[in-house]
Amino acid sequence: MIVPSAAVLSIVASMAVAQVTQSLRGKIENVASQTLVVKARDGTMTSVMLADDVHVFTPKQASLADLKHGSLVGTTAIVQMKGPEKAVEIYIFPDEPRHEPNAPAKVVGRENEVLSYTEGEVLENENQVLTIKHTDGEKKIAMPANVRVVMLVSATIADIKAGQYFLVPNGKPTSRGTLASTIIVGSDGVDFAM
Repeated sequence: MIVPSAAVLSIVASMAVAQVTQSLRGKIENVASQTLVVKARDGTMTSVMLADDVHVFTPKQASLADLKHGSLVGTTAIVQMKGPEKAVEIYIFPDEPRHEPNAPAKVVGRENEVLSYTEGEVLENENQVLTIKHTDGEKKIAMPANVRVVMLVSATIADIKAGQYFLVPNGKPTSRGTLASTIIVGSDGVDFAM
C-alpha cells in the first residue's frame, strides 16, 4: 500500500509537535525574573523557565485524613510487581486556583528507582488504598503508614528564592532547559525526595 505524501507529512508533523514531559527536582541556584538556574538532583546545572501562567506552591505537612473525595492530588509511587503502585509522596493541591491535572509521567526516585507521578481527583480513600481519576482513566495506589503527605499552599513567583529545593512535576523540555507550568518550592529537601 502506498501512503500519500500529505498523510506522511501530517504524521511526521504531529510527532514533532508532541512533547514528552519530564519531572525535574533539585536545588535553585539563581533566580532571574522567570528563569531559574538550578542544580538537578543528578548534579547537572540547567535552566527552568516559568510559564507566564505558572502555578507556584509551597508544601505544608498534612495527613492521610486530609485526602478528601474530589481533592486534586499528585502522587509519586513505586511500581509493584503485583498489586497497586505503592505511594512514596502525596501532594494535595489547593481547591483554588484549580489547575488541570497533568498526564502521568515517570520520575527518578531517591535510590534512582523509577517512580510514576500521577495527578488526579480523589475518588476514594479507603483501607490504605487511594483511588484517583486521572487523564488516562483511574488508578489505585496503596498508601503505606509511612507515606509522606503534604498540602500544597499557593505561592507566587516572588516566593521563589535561591537556595530552595524544587520539584517541577511535568516540565516540557526545550532547547533552553525545562518549561514549568507548575513548580513546588520549599526549604526542606525531604519534601522533594532529595
